[in-house]
Amino acid sequence: MRHFSLYVDKFYLEVRHISKRFKFKKALEDVSFSVEKGEYLVVLGPVGSGRTTLLKIIAGLLNPDNGEIVIDGKVVNGVPPEERGIGFMPPGYALFPHMNVWDNVAYGLWVRNFPKDIIEKKVREALEMVGLLHRAKSFPDELSGGQRQRIALARTLASGAKILLLDEPFSALDAILAMEVRSELKELSKKLGLTVIHTTHNREEALAVADRVVVLRSGRIEQIGDPEKVYYNPSTLFVASFVGDFNLLEALVVDSVDGILELQVSGLGFIRAKGSWKVGERVVLSINPLSIELGCKTNCVEGEVEAVSRSPVVSRIWVRIGGMSIKVDKPSHEVFSLEAGEKISLSFPQDVSIYPYPEEGLVRAIAE
Repeated sequence: MRHFSLYVDKFYLEVRHISKRFKFKKALEDVSFSVEKGEYLVVLGPVGSGRTTLLKIIAGLLNPDNGEIVIDGKVVNGVPPEERGIGFMPPGYALFPHMNVWDNVAYGLWVRNFPKDIIEKKVREALEMVGLLHRAKSFPDELSGGQRQRIALARTLASGAKILLLDEPFSALDAILAMEVRSELKELSKKLGLTVIHTTHNREEALAVADRVVVLRSGRIEQIGDPEKVYYNPSTLFVASFVGDFNLLEALVVDSVDGILELQVSGLGFIRAKGSWKVGERVVLSINPLSIELGCKTNCVEGEVEAVSRSPVVSRIWVRIGGMSIKVDKPSHEVFSLEAGEKISLSFPQDVSIYPYPEEGLVRAIAE
């Protein structure tokens, strides 16, 4: 029997042109990306985008119709899951409620018939790594959400996994606890040198923990990049809508002089923006809610506050202008006294992203 050291080497993984279909539904289509050693990659996409299918194919739990999975330079298609050096953590951690922490971590080694002394060594080392050896005799329902997360990680480490696949790892946690656990998990994965692929539908979660983000929609990759690039420079209208939650405004170019466009925006009126589009072209403006200023400066429009969603740091304001609702994000202390029904002036920036109007229409272009 082969015995695996608990030491976690750095690893490298490639997904090459992976496609998968279930009957009449295409789950993944020509998906390709690579993951650097020790990288924390987040696959972000809505429900039904193919996130879980992708993880299961990487783990060896599903076979792709086309394409290859490469680990450390070796194609592993057909290699059993237990021989890939991968730990797969499904939503909810899948801990056995009738087993204590020690037995949960040891379970995978028992079923693979490891000798008792090896199991003892691996479980102890794994629990020490996640800082929970002192809770070895506790049961899952006696632990916090964050501690259960670490037990699931310890079980993966004990198995010898070098690549960690996390499928919606914080879905069972409330928002505040999820924020605490996600930073703890990333810090621990970096400390242990793990290569991580983490899936989620939550854009804030993805942007907070990822080294890089893969945006997946209907089984296809929309964009890959570091969180800042994906958020501030979305490559498609879908990414601008889903990741950035930006204002998307249909417009017509009515004039262009020295790189300044005059745009007639549907439901809003006329504004100016920088660009090199031709007069008569239909376009879509993508405007970050953070970039819209309160008060009348440039590109000034008047509206009425529809609603204010307050938070300790940044508050979201919805402003009705003509026939449309504009999203504005401002530091909460600046809009503390703002209430629905108040008249308000907004100034739109001239530096905005401009996309050609999609042939299928804006609604279909951003549909999840």
